[in-house]
Amino acid sequence: MTATAVANQPAPLVRPLWRRGRFWLALLALLVLGATLVAFLSPAPGRDLDPRSASKGGSKALARVLAGYDIRVQRTTSIGIAGADPTATVLVVDPAAYSGDQLLELVRGAGRVVLIDPGEAALDVLLPGTQRADSVTGTVRPDCSAAGARAAGPVDLGDASGDTYAGPGLQSCYEGLLVSRGRVDVLGSAELLRNDALARRGVAALDVNVVSADRSVSRVTWLLPGADAAGPGAPTVWDLFPSGAHRAFTWLLIVGVVLVLWRGRRLGPPVREPLPVVVRAAEVVEGHGRLYQRARARDRAAAALRGGTSARLARQLGLPPDADATRIAGLLGRPGAAEVLAGAAPADDARLLELAAALRQLEAVAGVPPEGKDER
Repeated sequence: MTATAVANQPAPLVRPLWRRGRFWLALLALLVLGATLVAFLSPAPGRDLDPRSASKGGSKALARVLAGYDIRVQRTTSIGIAGADPTATVLVVDPAAYSGDQLLELVRGAGRVVLIDPGEAALDVLLPGTQRADSVTGTVRPDCSAAGARAAGPVDLGDASGDTYAGPGLQSCYEGLLVSRGRVDVLGSAELLRNDALARRGVAALDVNVVSADRSVSRVTWLLPGADAAGPGAPTVWDLFPSGAHRAFTWLLIVGVVLVLWRGRRLGPPVREPLPVVVRAAEVVEGHGRLYQRARARDRAAAALRGGTSARLARQLGLPPDADATRIAGLLGRPGAAEVLAGAAPADDARLLELAAALRQLEAVAGVPPEGKDER
């Protein structure tokens, strides 16, 4: 007996602990599941065209190739740092992120600037008169006298397409995919810098020759959009967080909505259950009366009083329970009975009391027996 009692003592404690902790355990399981899904479904870390990113959209492979030619690649998100070295080539992967004044200041300070797929605003500032002409796909030949382009040979664009440019005073290669004027070069395809494109025919050679000015420079500044970008492509608040943070926030928001819907579930229909105590009819009537008085619902109180009197009078006179008040008043034959049974709602409590007294008088005249005081 003692051993059995001791063995059963923890049972009452385990069940309440489980009931209190199962919600948090379920929430923890959801968070772990969400983190696992985000980890498996998210791409490799790193920004697109980032020389440190090994993902398909990154450019780490090109940075390694440049390092093999003793060309140092400096990654920066500050346009001030990028324009501080007059002997380096600045690679601008997103020209739309900067204003015209910023691009002009960059060209003044840098030795050479390479724009990747620039828009009309950047072209108007740095290469006036230059416009996008068309697009090219497949394998494109250099068809120009530039040494770097001729050394790279035909370039396979793969499934992607590149923009071509045309304008006065431009040296054009690859049908306008690569153009240059002065110290500004334009490459019309950002896809050519990606890790997954570098193995295609001629891509690596073209990238190296364009970025390093045919391997004539030893330093390349790789400019990515940062907090100082003031163009129409300015970074959003998500740029302040690590890559993929927006997916984690989205997942947490979905989990929060699910929790709100779960914990805020609607109540079911009303359930009738017997009262635990016996309530006398007089107490119920008094309680209803106080509720009517507090709500100033004289119209409902009057309707309840008239309805009860009409039902009792109809029973006394042998009429159906839903008999019309006018018919009842006609059978009573008393003047003003119709006004008492179906008149307007009382304007104040005094009129309500007068109505109750008039209804009792009608019942007394008709011989309605009084209600029992102890009726339940």
